[in-house]
Amino acid sequence: MPKRSLSVRARVAWAAGLAAALVVLLGAGLAAVTWVTNEYQQRDRRVDAVAEALAGSGNPITRGQGYVATLRIDDTVAETTPVILPATTPGLSTAVVHGVTYRVRTLPVAGPGGALLSVGVRDNPTRVLVGPLARRLALAGALAVALAAALGWWFAGRAVRPLRQLITQTRTLTSEGVPAPAPVRGAAEAEELSRAITDMWTRMTIAQERTRSALDSARGFAAAAAHELRTPLTAMRTDLDMLRTQPLGQPELDEILGDLIRTQRRVESTVTALGHLAAGEMMRPEDRITFDVTELFDRLAQEDARTHPTVRITTRGDQPLLMTGWPDGIRLAADNLVRNALTHGRATEIELSATVVDHADRRRIELCVDDNGVGLPLTYRERVLGRFERGPHPQVSGSGLGLALVAQQAALHGGSITLTDSPLGGLRATLKIDTTDVTAR
Repeated sequence: MPKRSLSVRARVAWAAGLAAALVVLLGAGLAAVTWVTNEYQQRDRRVDAVAEALAGSGNPITRGQGYVATLRIDDTVAETTPVILPATTPGLSTAVVHGVTYRVRTLPVAGPGGALLSVGVRDNPTRVLVGPLARRLALAGALAVALAAALGWWFAGRAVRPLRQLITQTRTLTSEGVPAPAPVRGAAEAEELSRAITDMWTRMTIAQERTRSALDSARGFAAAAAHELRTPLTAMRTDLDMLRTQPLGQPELDEILGDLIRTQRRVESTVTALGHLAAGEMMRPEDRITFDVTELFDRLAQEDARTHPTVRITTRGDQPLLMTGWPDGIRLAADNLVRNALTHGRATEIELSATVVDHADRRRIELCVDDNGVGLPLTYRERVLGRFERGPHPQVSGSGLGLALVAQQAALHGGSITLTDSPLGGLRATLKIDTTDVTAR
């Protein structure tokens, strides 16, 4: 098990205690030096005062307390206290007599020539001076360090409280529709971290929803594809069994082979449509581009006119119309609408158009495909937009996914599709897409 790291609160408390210890150490050293220096200065002033007083008195060797004195005349001790100070030059000096240290002041006095008076005051060692101070400073320092650590612990606790809230909220997050964690107030870093976690949670939720939607769609694809392909594949297997086991004449053989070819085309069409549906689910917003819808319709009409020379396929309007979206998706939708008009509507005339309709609060682009075919009864116009739904012409083969692809592309572009009567006499399919990214030139 990895070693657990110190918490922020403990780190702050340790830092506060160490900082206090460092400050106390520096302060104690400075106080000790100041104390000792002051003591030495006071001692020197005391020695000066005693020496001046004795030199000005009639009897320099007054038997006082707290000092020793020696009077010399021509380097000969004329008078002294029991402790004889060594001969020194005038001024301040330090002398050791019988193991005792004295601070000595030597100065000339009135009297016979060459008379010098030396006055000494006992000089306490530095450790004697610093000892009591050191004990007091050590006690004060220990209290200061403890107080700093306690305050650091308390303030750090208040500072990391938002982080603790974030930890608690994060531990309670699950994938079952839990809303984003509430914003945390406190230190700026904690608020920034809270916003970052909220943004991350939002992105994860969106991605999870997309994944769930994709999985549901994939399950739906699999179930629908299995159901839709089972019948033609079973029919193909039956035909193949008959070819393998039954002696057939040429007419029966031709009929079975024709059924196999038609069924194979149906399966191929269904698989292709399913692939297009799956590709539509994979479209990403960052892949959107701006393109000219009018140019796209012109190119489609020209290509389909070459493929179906007996059908009149035209476009209405020649002004460029720019929109932002997936051009491949719009082309796929238009291809399926034209193919639907040709195959199921049996149209001989098809017209494509793109217009912009302004509303009070939005702009809408309307992509229309009109035909002069047989049309579609009202009762079928909503139903055929679903997957594997077919119109009232069962004799016409198809995958049942063409208009579902159109509805998917309309939804991906934030719009819808409606089926109405066409001025040409057949069916009109209109893709209505609300957008602000439309420019008509």
